[in-house]
This record gives sequence, structure tokens and C-alpha cells, in this order.
Amino acid sequence: MSVDQAPATEETLLRDLLCGLGAGGRDARVSLGILGCTRAPNQPPEHCLRACLGGDPNTLHERGCSFLTAAAHHTIDVAKLVDQRCPKGFAVAAQHTAIGEDAAVLFTLEGPLPPAVAPEQAANLLAHLDTAARLVQRIGQLFAENAGFANEVLQNYEQLNLIFDLTQQISRVTDLRDTEALLLRRVAHLLAAETVCIVGTDGECRAYPEPKGTDAAPAIPGGVHVAAVGAIDLVRRTRHVHVAWAGPRQIIAGPLLRLDDKVDVVVAARTAGAPTFSSGDMMLIESVLAFGGQIISNTELHERMRRMSLEVTRALVAAIDKKDHYTSGHSERGGFLTRLTAQELGVPLAEQQTMEWAGLLHDVGKIGIPEEILCKPGKLTPEEFDVVKQHPRMGAEILQPIASLRVVLDGVLYHHEVPNGTGYPEGLAGDEIPLVARIIHVVDTFDALTSTRSYRKAFSVPAALEIIRADQGTRIDTEVATAFMRAFHRYRRENPDDYAARFPHLLGGETDHVPS
Repeated sequence: MSVDQAPATEETLLRDLLCGLGAGGRDARVSLGILGCTRAPNQPPEHCLRACLGGDPNTLHERGCSFLTAAAHHTIDVAKLVDQRCPKGFAVAAQHTAIGEDAAVLFTLEGPLPPAVAPEQAANLLAHLDTAARLVQRIGQLFAENAGFANEVLQNYEQLNLIFDLTQQISRVTDLRDTEALLLRRVAHLLAAETVCIVGTDGECRAYPEPKGTDAAPAIPGGVHVAAVGAIDLVRRTRHVHVAWAGPRQIIAGPLLRLDDKVDVVVAARTAGAPTFSSGDMMLIESVLAFGGQIISNTELHERMRRMSLEVTRALVAAIDKKDHYTSGHSERGGFLTRLTAQELGVPLAEQQTMEWAGLLHDVGKIGIPEEILCKPGKLTPEEFDVVKQHPRMGAEILQPIASLRVVLDGVLYHHEVPNGTGYPEGLAGDEIPLVARIIHVVDTFDALTSTRSYRKAFSVPAALEIIRADQGTRIDTEVATAFMRAFHRYRRENPDDYAARFPHLLGGETDHVPS
């Protein structure tokens, strides 16, 4: 219904309502009118139309009595109408009311209608029934429209609730697949869909929730049904929501725009015999996928930037490690083992990543150490060692521009502090030392012990772990050391190929003892 049609419909409904509310017996009849309403024309009572206005409500101001015109102008004093009669002898009453937010006057007259226009009784009854029937039909239409509006409002509320819920949950999710799964499971819930699939540009199909059972398969993977494939292609070309049938089930497909303008297609399917998808469902999936696509694109961009930053950082630390051929690969192994230990200690996922960066960068300050000291064969003199001990501060100064990553700076600056307070550069003790620095110190010690130096050969893994175990509580943090050894042994046992690739110099002569 257009805006232009709305007033006429309201006027007709109002007239039928007033007529339907009219009452009377064989010799008397009551008629009602609405006057002075800005959103609808004046509708005088039937008595006034027949007795004074000649059936034309537009003549009200020329032919209407003082009571009628006062009501139309809101100047009537309803309290003074008790026992009053109009010039034609009809009893008059009025009441101020409102239609929506518009003021109006409900005006009523009582008395026998002028006989000149009174119909036959049977015809009158039929006309009254006809009016009542129209009134009932219009009320039914209002109920239907109201139900439709209510359903639309409910869907809009669910849509807003989904967006609010996603915003809250996604702020705690950093993995791209987890973000995608969270979005599509919520779509499945909102659409009451049995399965929701996402079909990538490469044809890969992932279903949410995942199929149950060994022989289960996604409900709408490409190739299962020609109609599904056709709908997927159409959505990808037009980037609009499309509804189709795939066998006995109806599907709804919508575009999910990702990074680099790629278009994945989300396909939802209901069980056979379930209600068909409505226009409201189409609007819902369109708006939710538009919102979700932005989130997923941002997540992809963040992941891409993270990988690029990590690759640049690894290139930097590889260049630093090459200054000292004795410690080649030390920083890369330090970052990996730092994250492994942080995970064992239950550190949150996002902070694990930051700690890995700290492990990678912990020796970045060595870039300022002269190579003749850094690569000197044999032991260093006390003076030379004092120069080497400056590398934590140098590293912190180099990384100061990224001071927002406080954990990284803590790891770089304090990774040579020890529990008994004899470390450097500030002589911190116990819990004064940040956790990331305690982790890097254990990892750094292990890798240094198992690497060959100019003044000694590398210790075996069992020997290095025994040295660490013996220094617990004095030069090594006990909790961190225990977590490191537990995580290291489990990693080596469960990932032998990766272990061999990362730590080829450690292969052979190892123990399977796992600390309690």
C-alpha cells in the first residue's frame, strides 16, 4: 500500500466503524461522527447528513447547525450539552478524543431518522449487515497487517541482536575460521535452517553446523543438485540474495564479500516440508552477510598484516643471528619455544602471539654490539661482557616506537633477570620479573646450552634440562621451567617431523623422561 492510498483507506475504515457503531430500535436510531480531525475529512453523523447537509459532508460549514460547526472547530463545550437538542430536535452529545496523535471530537445524535430517506426494514438490515461485514473485513486486514509488521519488527530485532551479539563475541575471536563459524551458526539459528554452507571461489564447501555421522555430507555442496549450483553461480554474478529449490528442500543463497573483492556464497537449507523462505528472510540474510563480510574482511586483513609483520621481523632477526654464526636460528627457536611455554602456562591466545614476538626479538639489541666482541672465539673479558650486557637496553630502545606492545618490551629488556636478583640490567627478583621475561630466560638458557659455542661443545638435551632443573629457584623460575620441560617433551613426542625440521642439531641422545 502506497502513502497516497493510506488516507483514503483510513477514511473508509473510519466511516464504516462509525456506521457499525450506530445503534437504535424500531423508532429510534443513534448515529456517530468524527469532526475536527486533521488526518481525515469531517464525517458528520448520519442524522446531520440526512436532515441538514443533503448527504454531502462538504456542506457542513454552510448548512450545518451551530452545534455541528462548533464541534468541527473544537469550540464546543461538551459539558453544556446535557439535555440539549439540535435545531432538528435530535438529542446531542459530544466527547473530545484523538485519532493517533490528532485531536478530534466524537459527535453523536439520537432520534428517529428523517422518514424521507429511511429504507425498508429488510433492506436496512441487509445494509447494516453489509456495513458490518466490511468493517469485520477491514479489521481482519488490520490484524493481518499488524501480524506482518510484528513479524518484521521481530526479525529486525533478531537481526540487531545478532549484530550486537556478534560484535561482543567477535571481539574475543582472532582466528578467521572461528569468526566464520560464529557468523554462520548464528545465521542458521535465525533462519531456522538445518544446515548453512559457505562455498568458496575455489569450490570448497564448509558446512555449519558440521554434519554428524561418518557418512554425513554438507547439505548443499557444489554438485549435489543442479539448482543449488545454479543459485550459487547466480548469487556470485549478481551479488544478490536468491531463493531456489534443491530437490525437496528450499535453499536461500546470499553473497559474502571478502578481501580482494572475492565473493563466497552462503547457502542455507531447511528440512523438506518446512516453511518456505520469506522476503523477510531474504532481507535478514542480506544485511547480516553484509555486516559479517566486513568483519571477516577485517579479520583477513589483520591476519595478512600479522603474517607480513612476522615475516619482516623474522627476516630482521635472521640478519641479526647471522652476525654470530654460533647462534644461527637462535631467535627463531626462541620465539617458537616462548609461545609453546606460554600456551602450557595457560596464557590467553592473543598474548601468546605477543610473547612469541618478544621471543623472536629478545636479542635485537645485539645489532649494536661490535662483531669483534659478539663473534670472539673463547671467553669474553669482564669489560667485553659488560658491553654484551648492554644489549637488553639497546633492544628496548630500538623497539620503543612500538611501546604499545608492552609485553614485547618487557621480554626484551628483562630476559636476563633471574629469580635471586643477580641478573641484569636492573637486578629484579622473583615476581618482579614479568612473566614473558621469565619464559624467555628459560628458553634462552635451554637453547644456549644445546648450542655449540667457541669455548665449549653443545650439551645434550638431557644434560641441558638437568642444568635447568638444578638452577630452579635461584637462577631459573621453577614454575616456568616445569611448564617448559613438560611442553617441550610433549611437542617432541607428538610432532616428530616438525621437531626434526626445527631442531636438527638436537636429534639423537635424548631422553623420554617427562617431568611431573
